[in-house]
Amino acid sequence: MNRGFTLLELLITITVLAILLSVAAPNFNIVNNSVKMQRLATELNGFLIQAKSEAVLRNSDLWVHISFPKTEENKTGSWNLALRDSDNIAGNLIAYMDGNDFNKITLKHNYDSQKINFEDIRGRPARGTFIFYPNNDMTKKLKIILSNPPGRIKVCYDNTSGELYGYNSCS
Repeated sequence: MNRGFTLLELLITITVLAILLSVAAPNFNIVNNSVKMQRLATELNGFLIQAKSEAVLRNSDLWVHISFPKTEENKTGSWNLALRDSDNIAGNLIAYMDGNDFNKITLKHNYDSQKINFEDIRGRPARGTFIFYPNNDMTKKLKIILSNPPGRIKVCYDNTSGELYGYNSCS
């Protein structure tokens, strides 16, 4: 009784696996982009909520400094947000977030001064938005809206109807 595999059986198995992997590989990229988008939405929303909570807790104005200008669409993940106790970049660092893990996602904002003020007593943020989407698909935009009043921070799908990545449309 022979034990083991023949060369022909091994080649057939490897060929079948190669075909299956070549069909499945593009789907891994789609799933990876989806996970990155959901993670960025969660982390960015959490960072902004933390900034709001810290302003209330400390009973003082705090600022989130954005590392790139309003006119730039950052596609490489080379951005960061720094929560500081001063409107000056030299203020004490309270919290920090960077985009190293989000290198294939475009991020942009509409803050002229590259900083967001969170008021002391109520923690209300300066009005503005962050928009982000996979570099290769502008139709899958998520938006974080900071509104003042009432001081709400909302994540939504930048479309008139539907749902994307578990977030409802902004309308």
